[in-house]
Amino acid sequence: MGEDFSATAMFQYNRQRKFRFAFLLYVVLFFIAMFAASYFLFLQHKDIAFLEFFRGIIAHITQNIDAGTLLGVLYASLFGGLFFITIPMELVFISFLRAGTNPYFLLFTFIGGFIISFTANYYIGVKLDTFSKKVISPKKFYKIKGVLNRYGSWAVFAINAIPFLPSQPLSTVLGVFKYNRVKFYVYFVSGQFLKYAAIAITYIYILGLPG
Repeated sequence: MGEDFSATAMFQYNRQRKFRFAFLLYVVLFFIAMFAASYFLFLQHKDIAFLEFFRGIIAHITQNIDAGTLLGVLYASLFGGLFFITIPMELVFISFLRAGTNPYFLLFTFIGGFIISFTANYYIGVKLDTFSKKVISPKKFYKIKGVLNRYGSWAVFAINAIPFLPSQPLSTVLGVFKYNRVKFYVYFVSGQFLKYAAIAITYIYILGLPG
């Protein structure tokens, strides 16, 4: 399971296009931040059609997550799997088990949401390597890089399979390195499936807790 994670020309590919793309993203994020600030400071209680639509979407997502529906499970893992989210998703998974969500449907839906979010993470890393480094933080980025250099693809599997390790930012780092996509999905999906299946089995059959 060896893999070359050499840093040679790691951030040199098509730098001009990436700079334009990163600049555009910063502009978009700036306006999103300005809109969010305006909403919470001035518009939160105003009856505006667009804001009502926005509130409806937020309410729909939160209600499904709170109710433990499969759609709520999908939303939780889709958003929680993004590389800049620091919520421990293992605890979210256990909260759904405690809510009585069917463990088999829960497992496959949770992994399905991760496939979407981790794919987004990977391609963000491919397209915006410098931006990804800044969002993840240099310390965490190079710590992950060091582990990958030392252990190769075994590290990719292990970081996904062991609870509370940074699998979300890892998927973006692998995109920065242009890591093989087939291996990425094999190790990511198998590691995540093993982890959450073990959590479900431990919770229900070993601890004897209701699921």
